[in-house]
Amino acid sequence: MKRMNYEEFEEYVKENLKILLPEAYEDFDILIREVRRPGYSYHGLMLTGKEEGCGVIADLDHYYQEYRRPVPISKIMLSIASMVQERIPDVEFGDIQDYEKVRSRLFIRVMNRMWCWDYLSRVPYRAIEDLAVTSHILVTMNGGQVSSTPVTKELLETYGVSEDQLFEDAMENGKRLFPPEIRYMADVLEVNRDERAERIITNAHGINGAAALFYPGEMDEVAGLMGGDYYAVPTSIHEMILVPDKDDISEAKMNQALQRTICDITDERDWLSDHIYFYDSKQHVFLSIGFNGDLKSLA
Repeated sequence: MKRMNYEEFEEYVKENLKILLPEAYEDFDILIREVRRPGYSYHGLMLTGKEEGCGVIADLDHYYQEYRRPVPISKIMLSIASMVQERIPDVEFGDIQDYEKVRSRLFIRVMNRMWCWDYLSRVPYRAIEDLAVTSHILVTMNGGQVSSTPVTKELLETYGVSEDQLFEDAMENGKRLFPPEIRYMADVLEVNRDERAERIITNAHGINGAAALFYPGEMDEVAGLMGGDYYAVPTSIHEMILVPDKDDISEAKMNQALQRTICDITDERDWLSDHIYFYDSKQHVFLSIGFNGDLKSLA
């Protein structure tokens, strides 16, 4: 049987998805729109309720790649239908324009400023070296799936609050919604460790966990655990490896290890940076370190 190209696949999904959904979805509209995310975009399949004012988005590019593997189209359709029914928004999209209704659902993410420059032109952000902290609204969270929408400049203007207020609330609520989690690297690898061994920082959900290091006071709390200054190795947007500053530490080797991790393990969409960072616990300064080992402060 001839495989469908993407356009045919898209049309097939639109024409047949409602057959697999309950009657409650009969009046929903099915739309295909470009969804722009930090550093990439994809074709999003959106179901919107006419009266409910809510919707769900599926990454149609992902499902098409599954179809090309090949996975039977029947399984693809059942997977999409199941996802749609599970990801019922906890907050209606109409409420997103009301700051008091979304304040408790704000959280932060971290991304690379150079790689995401187009995305960052449309949203308020806080620059930290070559990284950017952005604010987002949690829409749904089911198991390991998190759906969110960014706070854009236009949305912030609608709220009528300052950027400082926005990020203060996003930081505080982010720590509550996605609490930081620090584990010993040795425990993950199931080998012996000492108290100043490498650690991993993420959040309790393991999603966009690198942002946990940028919660208020978190860098100093980590310094207390690490016994002073430390390096942060950004293996992905989901986590960072924390390495204590010791006499035998080699910045060059850490950079080499990071490059191998990026090439062999890190998904392109999860990439955060291609160099390491250093936290000076006495000066309370977070610095980027280039491949030549020179400290560079962009602040």
